[in-house]
Amino acid sequence: MLIERRCYTLKPGGLGAFWRAQEDRGYESVRPILERLIGYFSAVSGPADQVVHLYRYDTFDDWQTRLHGLYAVASLEPYFKTVRALMTFQENAFLSPAPLDALSPIWNSERDWLPLNGPLFEGEHASLVLVEESTHLLMPGTLPAYWAAWANAGVSAMQADAASQLGSFVGVVGQQHEVRHYRVHASFEARQADNAALTSDPRWKEFIHAIAPLCVRSERKLLQPAPMAPLSPLFMQVR
Repeated sequence: MLIERRCYTLKPGGLGAFWRAQEDRGYESVRPILERLIGYFSAVSGPADQVVHLYRYDTFDDWQTRLHGLYAVASLEPYFKTVRALMTFQENAFLSPAPLDALSPIWNSERDWLPLNGPLFEGEHASLVLVEESTHLLMPGTLPAYWAAWANAGVSAMQADAASQLGSFVGVVGQQHEVRHYRVHASFEARQADNAALTSDPRWKEFIHAIAPLCVRSERKLLQPAPMAPLSPLFMQVR
């Protein structure tokens, strides 16, 4: 199993045009990658006009076949020209699910969600959730200690909020010793309440104390699901 994280930074004000390009293109021509899509998300904190999208591929060969195969589809060339003109920066990384199933409950040794399985987050306001992306860049060689800290204290601290866990992944190509955690919150207020409860937990304080010497940098970004159903297969309702 291989997780790909792609991030497009667009020209100021380009987000609306990016979404319109997806609708204008349609979705059938890009079915090979939609079958492996976790979701498109727009950043609501950090850099403006930025889109993050996550995919789950079987292997590197599966990624290459599905994605690179689109470049040979002549009808997609106008779409590629349009969206590339909107971008100022484009990056991708390959990730693997965390070695602790509790941190990656949807993609692990016993479960493997794909869009054909249907949405996991349903309800009237499912598309209005916030997805929190937390990134930890670790000192070289400290990944075993980092996972041990999760196993010893972090996982138990998160149990009260286990339903919010979307996935945790570690870089396998690109930036090394980088871990990304994704949590789903019903709203900004819910996110504030969830984090306040977590930070007051003695087990979480123990976990933070354990990983502090291991971290070079920690960052958070808030994301929202794309405003169209085909690009948000995890969420039933869309704006």
